[in-house]
Amino acid sequence: MIESDVRYQIDRSLEATGWILEAGQENKNVFFEESVKLRLSANSIQKLGQKRPDYTLFDGASPIAIVEAKKASVSDLGDALKQASDYAERIGVDFVFACNGLTVKSLHVSSGLPLYLNGIEVTEFPDLQLLQKFRANRSNQLFTVPKKVLKSRTELIRLFAELNDDLRAEGLRAGIERFSEFANILFLKLLSEKGEDEIWQQLLRLREQDILLYLNKVAMEQLRENYGGEVITGTAIRNPKTLKRIVLTLNALQLSDIDEDIKGVAFEHFIQKTTDTQNDLGEYFTPRHIIRFMVRLLDPQYGENVYDPFCGTGGFLTETFRHISHQCRLTIDALDTLNYKTVFGGEITTTARIAKMNMILFGDGHSGVNQQDSLRTNSEAKYNNVLSNIPFSQRITQEVLNLVGGTAQYVRHADEACVLKCFNSLKLGGSMAVVVPEGLLVNRQHKEFLRFLLRNSTIRMLIRLPRGCFAPYTDAKTGIIFLTDKGLGQTEWFYRVTIKNDGYDSKRQPIPGINDLDSTLFFFRESAIPLNTLPESLDVSVVSVQNLASKETFYLHTSWKLGSHKQYVKLEDVAILRNGTSITKATTMPGDIPVIAGGRGTVPYTHGEYNYSGRIFTISKSGAYSGYVWWHDDPIWASDCIVVRSKDESKYLTRYLYMCMALKQAELYERQQGTGQPHVYISLVRDFPIPVITIERQRRLLQEYEEAQEKLRKLNMEIRTGREKIDQALKSFYE
Repeated sequence: MIESDVRYQIDRSLEATGWILEAGQENKNVFFEESVKLRLSANSIQKLGQKRPDYTLFDGASPIAIVEAKKASVSDLGDALKQASDYAERIGVDFVFACNGLTVKSLHVSSGLPLYLNGIEVTEFPDLQLLQKFRANRSNQLFTVPKKVLKSRTELIRLFAELNDDLRAEGLRAGIERFSEFANILFLKLLSEKGEDEIWQQLLRLREQDILLYLNKVAMEQLRENYGGEVITGTAIRNPKTLKRIVLTLNALQLSDIDEDIKGVAFEHFIQKTTDTQNDLGEYFTPRHIIRFMVRLLDPQYGENVYDPFCGTGGFLTETFRHISHQCRLTIDALDTLNYKTVFGGEITTTARIAKMNMILFGDGHSGVNQQDSLRTNSEAKYNNVLSNIPFSQRITQEVLNLVGGTAQYVRHADEACVLKCFNSLKLGGSMAVVVPEGLLVNRQHKEFLRFLLRNSTIRMLIRLPRGCFAPYTDAKTGIIFLTDKGLGQTEWFYRVTIKNDGYDSKRQPIPGINDLDSTLFFFRESAIPLNTLPESLDVSVVSVQNLASKETFYLHTSWKLGSHKQYVKLEDVAILRNGTSITKATTMPGDIPVIAGGRGTVPYTHGEYNYSGRIFTISKSGAYSGYVWWHDDPIWASDCIVVRSKDESKYLTRYLYMCMALKQAELYERQQGTGQPHVYISLVRDFPIPVITIERQRRLLQEYEEAQEKLRKLNMEIRTGREKIDQALKSFYE
């Protein structure tokens, strides 16, 4: 995306939040570059000198914010914020923003900190009224919801827990039944916050004995007329006191000011109480920040349509609706396109009603959501984009597997069938970003399915999300498949990204500043060849696809991270690599030769013979510590491991090769394949980069290394001796 495209997107986003950009309008409050001289005072123009902000936003005659636009390839918006801050300080502006088309970052100039609204970092352009509130508050933090009413998402879940007890007393079953009942009332509350408050006000005014009749008759009829009969149902609550209590409790909150999918949070709370429901449906609530990241990564455009076959409460659909609505002027024709031709979803459970509610509350488009078994519904080649979080580890019949995958041998599991359903729903050239169990990305049993996707699209990125990313709902390890160009070619390479900081800590509290999701959006752009320089702050590597046409010899090769050294050689060019000879405890002979297998520095048993006399190192092949690098001075029996020895000690010392590989131990662990029983193979390490240095320098490094090791050994001995003396002294007190 070039800078002119970014500016077009910024224009639409500002218009969507009420800013006036068009020349000639009396209340125009956004000025571009040179045109800002028409509004600024002579003193401010003099202070700016030759500098001109890309966008200057005004509150009446006074500038209130500056926006800097950068092309999508600009990965560090921090520099853009500094540039904007320089302009801001010259003309007395409080707030600055930087945007590269995918990400918006903010800064409160006087504090130097990002803007936070109700505890959540601002990642979209605020409207004028919100900026006025920030300015009046004289802080980077603004709470439009009083802290005493709603402190956090935790407080919201606590409230839902209390109301859950009320619904239990009504005899409603845990899970979807209680959630659906609660969602009806929650929907009416949120409608009232949008201005449609007639029904809600009546529920507040009515006496307890009249409230059930009104809700089930008058209100239901009005809602069905406005939104259709599939959105809301009559209440199953029998005790009017319960209904009135829920209404009064929710009335005390201003829910629409909270940056949360409120119905999603409610869904998360009510469903996680029912283990059977969770297992049957594989439902996992997708956190809002992951949804936003995926929508921005896929970047669906106005005029395209988007499908989520497993839409749950509709989080992807509402965020997509918001994303696309910021790309166009909201004319009658544009609204018609957004409402009826843009977002579509399917959901097997009655949660589909909640997705419809969500769409109504976010703008509309609810007519595209249907309650259906998407695996059995024909959606072949209908959509430009798919965004979804597939139901994990479903139990599905062979009939459904055959229905989705036909006779294809690469579809053998429910997870594969769900991803294939997403893929098959794409039109020629379509794109998708889908949350999957991490095993689908790394487990060898899914190798053939991954090969199918690689052969029939351009996989741009495989992303591993941190454990706990979906907490507190599930601790399952998850990932994202992001691909484009369905049916137009095949994948030659892709980026593998491991997200370590998703913007939240282990207690799911926000971490200020740039996180790994931001960094991924910053660096990524579609290209024919990978970037020469990858961001150092992000765990990202380039994976090349080898022998894709061959089922037997196909494999993925991950490039090693290199420094600034000028010349490297491959390990296989300077070393002999051999697999060990397998041996079991039952087939060993008496002796004290260590048998080296999997594990990290452990010897499972000994043998009476050796197959290597020493001065070599091994790399464990199997188990949790496959990839572990271990030096051996003395004879060993190499079993479940790779043995490495220099081809020529006069050019490359085996010990030097060992030091290089031991230094990259963490990266070697990341080469493990398979989740049940991880493995590391010769094919994964043969191209390990060895820095080319003289044999003299190798010897100097080795001498320094061994001297340091000897100092460490002596220090450990002193520590151990000291501990023994202390233990002996303490022991004497008890004897």
